[in-house]
Amino acid sequence: MTLPGGTEVLTIRMPASELRRLRRVAEISRRPIDEVIADTLRANLPPLLEDVPPAMRSELAALEKLSSQDLYREVNAKLTPEQLAEYDALLDTNAAETLDDATKHRLVELRMEADRLMFRKAYAALLLKWRGQRIPTLNELPLSE
Repeated sequence: MTLPGGTEVLTIRMPASELRRLRRVAEISRRPIDEVIADTLRANLPPLLEDVPPAMRSELAALEKLSSQDLYREVNAKLTPEQLAEYDALLDTNAAETLDDATKHRLVELRMEADRLMFRKAYAALLLKWRGQRIPTLNELPLSE
């Protein structure tokens, strides 16, 4: 049932201990329990594809179809040593303000490639977490060469 303002009614089952906690937080914060629950969900739900840049959505949606093993490969993916070396060199040259237009364009391309990789890695980790899988710690991820 939808109420005015786009609010919907939802009946859920939860452990009594969790309900007591929610009621206690509502009491302490002097707010209705439904607001406490909505705020708790808002703060804890991970981003969805609708929350990422439109240009990345189809690439990330494809990850949802991968096996957990393939998602772990995505989490461990990295730029090639050649890409990293080129990127670092271009950043150094850019700091000295000596890049021509074509080289600036290449720097932007590499930056976009690195950003896409990071989005894929993060979304793959998120999917693994939703599947109940263990996420590698930062120390367990391969270092970039």
